[in-house]
Amino acid sequence: MTSSAEVAMEPVFAPGVPEAVRRLYGHRPELFVAADGPRPKRQTWWSVAPANTLGQLLVWVAVWVGGWLLAVIIMAGTLPAEVAVWISVALAGIAVLATGGVLVKSMVEDRGHKAVRVQHGSYLLPGDFDDAAARLLGRAQRSVKTVLEATVTRRGLLDDMQNELVLPEQLWDIAQVLREQTVLRARQRDVARGMATAELDTVLGPQRRALALSVAAIERKVDLLERYAHRVRSADAALRAEAALADGDRYIELLARTEPVGDTTVVQGFADEASALRDTFTRSINAARDAGRTLALPES
Repeated sequence: MTSSAEVAMEPVFAPGVPEAVRRLYGHRPELFVAADGPRPKRQTWWSVAPANTLGQLLVWVAVWVGGWLLAVIIMAGTLPAEVAVWISVALAGIAVLATGGVLVKSMVEDRGHKAVRVQHGSYLLPGDFDDAAARLLGRAQRSVKTVLEATVTRRGLLDDMQNELVLPEQLWDIAQVLREQTVLRARQRDVARGMATAELDTVLGPQRRALALSVAAIERKVDLLERYAHRVRSADAALRAEAALADGDRYIELLARTEPVGDTTVVQGFADEASALRDTFTRSINAARDAGRTLALPES
């Protein structure tokens, strides 16, 4: 179920999915299976291409055996018998271990395939959503990213909001509901393709209203996330402005060396701006915290 809005969003992972699996999507997205697809089966060289794997193993063994026999012949004519025997035994041991390693590897599942198979159902891909759902999810993802990457978040100024825990859970919950909305919208379209009847309208009417209510609830949640992200951006801007005031003393010293003696208007302006900015920053942090607390809403 591919959406034209795929570029506006990224895959969504359940909070417990390891970071390695999330990074894997960036390197091998083709391994991941859509939500409506079957759970991937265990894959090894033997299960994917048994004949090809057997052929490669036979070639491997033939090369090792041929090389070992050639080495034995050469050593028999150039080295003392006892030394030749010991080296032959050592080479044979290495060949057996190497062949055993190749054989074991051919029966072991690739890490990437295993991770995707184990975590199937704990991630949702861009193609799992229709356009309407993808747009909402893209907005939610951008808001969560804004909050988690903000300086005020990284510095712990919003620690009481537990953003690192709450926001991924919120995003996963939203994604799951949007996925279900996508499925139900598709089913409604399929059912409505036939001739419209009173009986069909009787069934689809309440379903469409229920779906519309769910969509409206998710839109409110996304709006709240965006409002929170906006407040956090404002707090970040105030924090950067406050950091810029750290150079104030240097400017004051510069003015003291260049301004006429007794002109303190600019210096006083620095002090006034610093006081006003501290108040602004405090208000911005409090507003961000208030906006964050509104995210604890009942599930849709």
